[in-house]
Amino acid sequence: MRQSDGLFQQRHAARVCSVMLVVVVWFTSAILSGAILSGALMPSSAHAAENSILGLRLGVIGVEGDAAQSEQTLRVVIETRTPVTPRVTLLHDPYRLVVDMPATHWQVENVPPRGILAKPPARAYRFGKPTPDMGRVVIELDAPAIPVRRFSLPLENGGYRLVLDLVDRGATAFSVAAKVLSREQMPVSRPLANASPALPAEPLSATVAASNGAASNGAANTTPVPKPAAVPKPADAAPPATASTVATPLAKPRKWVVFIDAGHGGKDPGAIGHSKTQEKHITLAAALELARQLRATGVVEPVLSRDDDRYLRLRERIQLARSREADVFISLHADAAPSAKAYGLSIFTLSDTASDKEAALLAKKENQADLIGGPDLAVEDPQAADELLRMFQRESMNQSTYLASAILNQIGDLPGGTKRGHRFAGFAVLKAPDMPSVLVEMGFVTNRRDESNLKKESYRRKVVERLARAIIAYLEEYGPRR
Repeated sequence: MRQSDGLFQQRHAARVCSVMLVVVVWFTSAILSGAILSGALMPSSAHAAENSILGLRLGVIGVEGDAAQSEQTLRVVIETRTPVTPRVTLLHDPYRLVVDMPATHWQVENVPPRGILAKPPARAYRFGKPTPDMGRVVIELDAPAIPVRRFSLPLENGGYRLVLDLVDRGATAFSVAAKVLSREQMPVSRPLANASPALPAEPLSATVAASNGAASNGAANTTPVPKPAAVPKPADAAPPATASTVATPLAKPRKWVVFIDAGHGGKDPGAIGHSKTQEKHITLAAALELARQLRATGVVEPVLSRDDDRYLRLRERIQLARSREADVFISLHADAAPSAKAYGLSIFTLSDTASDKEAALLAKKENQADLIGGPDLAVEDPQAADELLRMFQRESMNQSTYLASAILNQIGDLPGGTKRGHRFAGFAVLKAPDMPSVLVEMGFVTNRRDESNLKKESYRRKVVERLARAIIAYLEEYGPRR
């Protein structure tokens, strides 16, 4: 009997333990499920406040080693409590720089989250939260400025710093940069090793005329408009005209800018033909005719690298095109070949790898044109090493292939037609990172028929007419809106 009682007690105890274990497991699961559910329905405040903007500074700077010293560079510095991995985009109508930062709030002391700026091309800023877990800084621009440098700086006297350098390089450069940034987000480069470049010293409060009232978190969807200053009316002023009697003048459509580069020049004659024809004279005559035909369309402003017999380095030609914010860069040449049988037009675009041995040799020869003017100690544009500009250049190379295709569509009835096709190599003169660029070899001066044709004004006009048609067709499909 005692043995039976003992067995009963053991079984009872085991049953009680099993029940208690089930209860504990159920209770724990309920707690975890509740925590998960509450986390899914309502983000935790700790996550929402993961980062904060502590400062926003803007200033105009000069960048040491910049290939275009005349460019006005606006530096934007966003200071945050912890390091940030931003997403940078560019938007049109109006021009805007947008910086999205995960789980970031506005905590800039004594500065509202929106206001007017007096640092051209920046005219206004605002902060908002397009989604609960995203902070957004919007800088409104009165010109198509693009970020040409982007890097981070380590913690110093306050917070971590994200630095963006903006330069206005025209509507085409803006379009190229916007397309790249919208689909390919590169990480911000590592902190600079040696000290910091010149940063704007003024905090935002010193450069901002704050708009009326503090902004809500929805400020990113509104545009702050400054109140115009009152202008005293002269005593003898006529009564204001009514709306029915005054027509508001419409802004004239912007003309596309086409940069025409006449290859070689001055002490660099280029290729020499059988009858001693110099390439530099053929390219200049063709460039002047192309400028005339494009100007006659009324929608293009042609810009020439040279309109006389002068020598220019290859990098100078690129810088001239960029300074005029060109939408297209076209370099005109006349080829030479070891074989007198080679003839016809060739269209070249930039590539790190040549399409064929002949293209590689031609690029090498054309790039050596700078040696005539003595050593160029700045062979590589210092900006070319920047990650952002490399991204932009890849997109420009893509756009250049569309321009090359447009030209091929127009030259089928010329000698050689499209048999030489679209080819590519590392031409230095095509290395502008922010505009589509092509090099056109109009024929071979080492071929007697091509040389004879290129010396004739009527034939050059025929070639140039095809080029002008192609350029307009490309701009109408891919160029910036006028």
